[in-house]
Amino acid sequence: MIPITTHKPVPSEEISNRINRFQSELRHHGIDLALIRQNADLYYFTGTVQDAHLLIPSQGPPLYLVWRVFEHARRQTPLENVRHLAGLSALPSILKKWELDRPATLGLEMDVLPAGLFLFYTNEIWPGAKTADVTHLIRRVRSIKSPWEIEQIKHACLKVRKVLDLVPSILRPGIRELDLAARIESELRRFGHPGCIRMRGWNQELGMGQILAGPGAAMPSWTNTPAGGTGVSNAFSMGAGTYEIQKGDPVSIDLGGYHNGYLCDQTRIFSVGKPSRIVEKSFSAILELQKLVEKMLVPGAVCQDIYEAAQQEMRVAGLDKWFMGREPDKVSFIGHGLGTEIDEYPFIARKNRMSLKPGMVVAVEPKLLIPEVGLVGIEDTYLVTRGKPERLTLGEQRLEIVDPPGK
Repeated sequence: MIPITTHKPVPSEEISNRINRFQSELRHHGIDLALIRQNADLYYFTGTVQDAHLLIPSQGPPLYLVWRVFEHARRQTPLENVRHLAGLSALPSILKKWELDRPATLGLEMDVLPAGLFLFYTNEIWPGAKTADVTHLIRRVRSIKSPWEIEQIKHACLKVRKVLDLVPSILRPGIRELDLAARIESELRRFGHPGCIRMRGWNQELGMGQILAGPGAAMPSWTNTPAGGTGVSNAFSMGAGTYEIQKGDPVSIDLGGYHNGYLCDQTRIFSVGKPSRIVEKSFSAILELQKLVEKMLVPGAVCQDIYEAAQQEMRVAGLDKWFMGREPDKVSFIGHGLGTEIDEYPFIARKNRMSLKPGMVVAVEPKLLIPEVGLVGIEDTYLVTRGKPERLTLGEQRLEIVDPPGK
């Protein structure tokens, strides 16, 4: 078993290797300078999250300009060129001093950068530069995990395993989804979870996972996820609500584990007492599908082909109408990459021609939303290797039946 460890800083050689790989991408695409502002990208390239501007030229050392908090940044990052930024008005003089004021082409994270900042940088700071979107380049670099990153993900998997082992002692008839979620999430917090999970997609929000039970679990979500649940209010109509769990209900425990900024994703289905026949039959089909997809997670496999194979399997089983949601709210994926964000490359999705490569980490989550019954599914996190895929999440892949009290 992997021991549960405390936080460790990102090694300097990790940061150096990441920047070198990204600079190679910049040179290949003719981009002279990249400006990094988004938190997950800042952590990836600096080892810390501060309110800062990270400037990565296509050649030469990066410059890290920190507004808040400079002392934290200097202590936490292995980068050498760390300077205090008094405010945006100070940018022009600093850039001129470091000869970063006149790039022919400027790269920006256009998927996440606010429009106001985009206009400020392009009109006021680098008015003569062409602009290019470096989002795809960053996400491609981040999609290949190093051994150090994989180690962090394995620690996250271990934490989730330990929490899932506690579910049978908590789950009972009559417990509300919210109370079950509170107990489970408090254990994750004790293991060092910050209480939220980063998502890159615009307006996508997620806590520590989703804990859903009974018919309400089959409700679709406004986020790009298979299921949503009822939530606690119209302001956040997703996730655990006040539903009281009944005997035989499928109870979906979907958790995003966390360690040193890195995530895993795992779902297991529980039931207090014997579930209905349709739940057992559906879970059996989903488990077979999971095993089929697992075998396909090999270098060179095309994401779209894996997705289509899964769709075909569900059509043959007669379950496609419930697979990954219900019309018109189905999602068009069955798996996603993850690392410091829960929605990283690669996506096992429709029309995605990206090929799998060794070092990619993928969460595979085939799920069925069955009307009047609930959510039946499974999710595991896998590492693509040069040989067979390695399942990183732990524990048996089964529908776990919890004996009701007094049985």
